[in-house]
Amino acid sequence: MVQGLQSRPCRRAQSYFVLSPGAGLLYGDHEARPVLRRQWIDFNQRGAFQPIPMLQLYRKGLPVLLLALADVIFNACAAGTPAADDLNPDLPPGVMVDVGGYELHILCRGGGAGPSVIMDAGLGGFSMDWWFVQEQLAADHRVCAYDRAGYGWSDPGPGPRVTEQIVDELENLLRGAQVPPPYVLVGHSFGGYNMEYYAATHPGQVAGLVLVDASHPDQGQRLPALPAEAGRSGTLITFFDPREMQSHFPEATWFAMGALMGSSKAMTTQRREFANFDISAAQVRMAGTLPQVPLVVISRGRRVWPETPMGDALEQAWADLQAELAASIPGGRQIHAERSGHLVHLDQPELVAGAVREVLQEACRLHMAGTPDPVRAGVC
Repeated sequence: MVQGLQSRPCRRAQSYFVLSPGAGLLYGDHEARPVLRRQWIDFNQRGAFQPIPMLQLYRKGLPVLLLALADVIFNACAAGTPAADDLNPDLPPGVMVDVGGYELHILCRGGGAGPSVIMDAGLGGFSMDWWFVQEQLAADHRVCAYDRAGYGWSDPGPGPRVTEQIVDELENLLRGAQVPPPYVLVGHSFGGYNMEYYAATHPGQVAGLVLVDASHPDQGQRLPALPAEAGRSGTLITFFDPREMQSHFPEATWFAMGALMGSSKAMTTQRREFANFDISAAQVRMAGTLPQVPLVVISRGRRVWPETPMGDALEQAWADLQAELAASIPGGRQIHAERSGHLVHLDQPELVAGAVREVLQEACRLHMAGTPDPVRAGVC
C-alpha cells in the first residue's frame, strides 16, 4: 500500500499542449512550435530525460507518453511527492480484479457511511492522479480510484477502447471489488464521458456527479477548428521541460514513473482512446438524460489558450460548454477553480474534495426528504 508523502517544494515549468479539437482541450502557444522542431525528450534507462530528434520521437510514438507524464508531474506539484518506496510498477497499491479474462487495478481508501466515491482520470491518466483528493476525503468516506484497462497497473483490455466498453468494465470491477452502490462519480476530462455515461445508463446506482473540467460530448463540433500549421489532425504535440520538473522528485521514483507511464500498453491505450474519442462522445449523447442527482461541475480558472483571436474563441467555447454541463441536471452548480489549469484535481485537490463533500451532503439531504429507495439506502 502507498504509505504517505514526503513534502517537497515545487517550482512549475511552462507547459504547452496542442490537441485536436475533437479529442479534448487544446493547450498551445506560438512559441512552442519552433522549440518542437529543435528538441524533444526521451527516457534513459533510469527514467531521466535526454533530448532526441523530433523525427525519432514520432517513430517511437512518445507524444502519448508526454501528456500522461505531465499528469504525474503536476500531481507532485499539488501537495508533495511520493516517498521513494511508494511507487513500484510491479506491486499495485490497491487490488487487482478479474473483469473477464483480464484484471483491472482499483485503490480504495477510507471508509464510513454513505456512497462510495469512484474516480476516473483523463486521457492518459491513471489512479495516482487522484492521490491528493483521496487524502482529503479518506478520513470520512470510501474513495476509490482505478486504472482503466491498459493504464497504471491494469492489464490491457479488448477493443474498441470507447466509453461503452470502459463503463462495462468499471461495473464489473466494482462488483468484483465488492464496492456496492450507491456511488458519487467523479470524472476528469475524458473520464467525464465515462462517468456521465455510467450515470445515464445506471441511474439507480448513482447518488451524485462531480465533473472536473470534463469533456463535453459536443466539443468536437463546437470548438473552433485549428489552423493547419498548429499540428497534424489527430496528433498530440506536447512541449515542456521535464528535466527541470523531474528535479523535484526523489530519484528513486523516476524509474517507476517511467515504467508505468512509458509502457507500451499505456501508450497504445492512449492512442486507442484518442482514435475513438468521437465515438465515445456519440455514445454519451445517445445514452440519454442524466438522473436527477446532485451535480457539481468544476471548471478551470486559468487561461490555457494563447492571447490571440483563436485563443479567445477557444476559451469562450470551452466556457460555454462547461456551463452547459452544469445545466445538464436541474440544480447543477458550477465552480471555477481560479488557481488551476485543466488538471484541477492536481492543482487544487482541496477544491475537488470540497465539491465531492457538497454532493455527498446534498445526496443525503435529498434522500432524507424523499421516498426511501432500496438501492440508495446507504446514501446517509
